[in-house]
Amino acid sequence: MSSFAIAVRVFDGEAPYLQSFIDHHRRLGVDAFYPVLAPGGAPLCREIFARNGIAFHESDGQRISSVQNLIREDYVAVIDADEYLHPDLFSFLGQEKVESLLMPWRLTASMDDGFFEAPKKRFFVFPQVKSIVKTSALQRLRLHASATSGSGRCLGIEQGQQFPVQHYYLRGLDDLLLKEGGVVKRTLAQSSGRKQVNLNADETSMDFPSRHARVAFLLNVLKFMPEQADPFSMSLDRSMLDHLRGNVEGDPGAAKQVLRDSVVKIQNIYRNRTIRREIRATQQQLAADPLKVSYQKRVLKLLRQDFQSRRSWLARFFR
Repeated sequence: MSSFAIAVRVFDGEAPYLQSFIDHHRRLGVDAFYPVLAPGGAPLCREIFARNGIAFHESDGQRISSVQNLIREDYVAVIDADEYLHPDLFSFLGQEKVESLLMPWRLTASMDDGFFEAPKKRFFVFPQVKSIVKTSALQRLRLHASATSGSGRCLGIEQGQQFPVQHYYLRGLDDLLLKEGGVVKRTLAQSSGRKQVNLNADETSMDFPSRHARVAFLLNVLKFMPEQADPFSMSLDRSMLDHLRGNVEGDPGAAKQVLRDSVVKIQNIYRNRTIRREIRATQQQLAADPLKVSYQKRVLKLLRQDFQSRRSWLARFFR
């Protein structure tokens, strides 16, 4: 019988959601977790791992490859603490004996703080990938598609669509507040989620972290998706959330309103026709033999196109 491991980078902003992540994957049959923390950082996450009997590992820059040589289980997946593996994945791997499998994201998001535990949500499947690989063939552990060097079967997104990674992209405004680093200092300060975007909007300032654009795009897409039952059981550790809120400098409610305004402002740039077109294009791509698509690059490209289109329309209108 095969054994399974998860490698994950975490920071204290995810502490309110971390126990739910651990519980879900233990129910699935994960044998070992390999958390990577910043040296001396994430004291709340350390507390949670200690409570669960999970050893953590420190690495500058939280390099996931730092735990590669520690993994002894048959398969390993690298996922984030807001990503959940499919319940049928392990039985499939045990039967098929594959070397690697690429799995697309099944995204969901909301700015409602009660959303994470809600029984129904809207979902959008996107061909950004995560992988699970056979450890004996592992060449390099990576955040998305780990490299292997064996001669076994390597299955792509086409097969992986049966087992999408459920990505709780935004679990509420509290989640966005914690990810912004204003409450909990984020170690990965240069990560793509904090890349600053400027739309060159003359009198109106349109500078924002790229994460806001990614969230705005997804929220617009989800408006066109049907509501479905969430197959996973989610829980929020409110004691951890209260602890983090207690460390907020200033008014957390006011800070969340600023974040909401930023996301809504970006949402209003995207045109409905663009969103509908992108949904169709994504579905067509998934129906073929898709390759990995960079979610951030795609979102920002569409945003800039729609921003320029709206500016051109206004210029013609007021000419």
